[in-house]
Amino acid sequence: MRTVLLLLIFIFSVLSAQNYTVIESGNSQHGRTETLLEQQLEIRVLDSGSNPVSGVPVEFETNSDGGTLAYPFEGVDLLILEGDTVSGAFSTVLIHTDSSGYAAISLRLGGSTSNNKVKARVLLPDGTEERIHFSALAVDLQSIIFQILGGLAIFLLGMKVMSESLQTVAGNKMRSILKTVTSNRILGLMAGALMTAVIQSSSATSVIAVSFVNSGLMVLRQAVGVIIGANIGTTITGQLIAFKLTHYALPIVAVGFSMFAFAKTRRVQFWGKAIVGLGLIFLGMTLMKDVLGPLKTSMAVKSFFMNFSENPLLAVFAGTLITSIIQSSSATVGLTMTLAGTGLISLQGAFYLVLGDNIGTTITAQLSAIGGSRTAKQTAMAHTLFNVIGAIYMGLLISNSNGFILNFVRSTSGDALRQVANAHSMFNVFNAIIFIPFVPLLTRLCQFIIPDREEDKSDEIELILDDNLLDTPALAIDNLEREMVKMSSYSEATVRGAISCFFRGYPKPGRIMSMEDRVDYMQRDLTIYATKLFQRDLDQIQSLKLPVIIHTINDLERVSDHAVNIVEARGRISGNINVESGLLSEEAVKASELVTKMLISTKLSLESHDREASQTVLALESKLNILEAEARKSYTDCLTMNGQDGMKKLALLDFTDYCERIGDHLTNIAQSLIGGGVWHGTDDMH
Repeated sequence: MRTVLLLLIFIFSVLSAQNYTVIESGNSQHGRTETLLEQQLEIRVLDSGSNPVSGVPVEFETNSDGGTLAYPFEGVDLLILEGDTVSGAFSTVLIHTDSSGYAAISLRLGGSTSNNKVKARVLLPDGTEERIHFSALAVDLQSIIFQILGGLAIFLLGMKVMSESLQTVAGNKMRSILKTVTSNRILGLMAGALMTAVIQSSSATSVIAVSFVNSGLMVLRQAVGVIIGANIGTTITGQLIAFKLTHYALPIVAVGFSMFAFAKTRRVQFWGKAIVGLGLIFLGMTLMKDVLGPLKTSMAVKSFFMNFSENPLLAVFAGTLITSIIQSSSATVGLTMTLAGTGLISLQGAFYLVLGDNIGTTITAQLSAIGGSRTAKQTAMAHTLFNVIGAIYMGLLISNSNGFILNFVRSTSGDALRQVANAHSMFNVFNAIIFIPFVPLLTRLCQFIIPDREEDKSDEIELILDDNLLDTPALAIDNLEREMVKMSSYSEATVRGAISCFFRGYPKPGRIMSMEDRVDYMQRDLTIYATKLFQRDLDQIQSLKLPVIIHTINDLERVSDHAVNIVEARGRISGNINVESGLLSEEAVKASELVTKMLISTKLSLESHDREASQTVLALESKLNILEAEARKSYTDCLTMNGQDGMKKLALLDFTDYCERIGDHLTNIAQSLIGGGVWHGTDDMH
């Protein structure tokens, strides 16, 4: 009986107990820093019959990370527990609900972009307690813009410093790697991936490929393989970022700076700069992440990014546009990873942005092909088609947010940063596998879009000096030496034309003058290019090579000057010289033969650095010196003989003398090549 009675009492107490409902409003707002939120943070208490309950004590307390409680307050019996009544800024207040069941406070946001939090503790009449947590985002728009731009700038600076330093260290290796690329597309892919992984710039690799095609060192099909590989190599940057080494950004910079500042060898110094660049990449990521992190608490901000990124066309366009502007797909991928890591965009939205990044990075190759050959433009088009076609089919495959591909990426890691990095890598590897069998078809498609045309048949040689290679000094010097061989060929043609003009009267003097002008333009363009190269970070060998190259350019220009002297000497006489008998005529013919052989050997030396050809130039120059001395003696003898045409004899002597002077300049070039093509001091040059 007693048990039944207790049970009835318990049931009655439960049935008669009052249940209370606590309703919150005003959560997840955002506003400008140091301003009051538009809507108050409210607590309303209702009983089980949905009637307001008055007199319920509610304690509001702000966290120390920003924001203060401020007037006006709503409720009754306001009690300031902690704060400054003079300034009207409080951290803890106690308010009882009014007759409508409300207790509310105003929140003044903090002075910096941050998530301001307020905790409300509701002491219900039944003795229980309920806690409500409010958050409001304080937005300093100027600070956000400056910090994102600053972080992105530091990231880009890091990429530039690291890429340029690695290119300097590995530049010579890159040239030898490219020379191993054959028509084997797999080998080309491997070379492109390796180079991009080493120098950390797919743009640089694609520009180099375009430049090599433009210079005739690589055919279109080879370049396509290299570019496909470059897209794989560029994913290394994202994988590095995903290791979350941002906490070690400053120590990495310190280590790199120590190597750069105190190393005794330039190679170690460049490695130090590369490490500094890596640290700056992580530092830039940290700055962007710190400012973007708080934004995820604002539903409006998060909704904007989510809606934006999950619109496929808009997201791909945004990725393309940003990458085109900043000229770095790695930077855009890094920004995308930051947005995903802070929860502002989903994996699907990040994937769409990555596809746009891949399209945007092709702009660099397109820019480098402007003014280049048709084949160079076809190479840039291959890069664009590869990424555009890949982005189209992959965009369709990931249109289902719970589809196989996105679920597979999610399964690779639970970390959002790593998921984006893996998505980037997966797309480029998969795209490469798809395209490798179709490289010939892609090549023909590019040739169809940009058809070959019959080039103008001109006997003038056009120099191809690619400014895009200046960031890779080893390749720029290679480009300079290659174009210097063209100048050598044209100088040789100028001298041959002058010799023919002297003995046979054709080509006409005006033609030789025009050719010499062309050599002058070549000297100007090559010298300007070399001067630009001097402004880059060069290693010791490169610094010693450039002065010799400039001296060689000047010697080749002086050779063409003497060709003009020969034509001018011919202009002082009339008649056909080559049929005239006599020692001076024979010596002049021999001099022309010797200087022609020297020109051929000089060109061979410049093309292949053939030491034997350079030795041949020196041997021929000795014979030319003897011949010139004999010609002077013959001329003196002729002056004492009657019936000799003094003007013709003087012209023949001048011809031989100019040939000897040409030989002197060719000897300078040969001696520098024998010396290894590097500067050993002023005695190297005469």
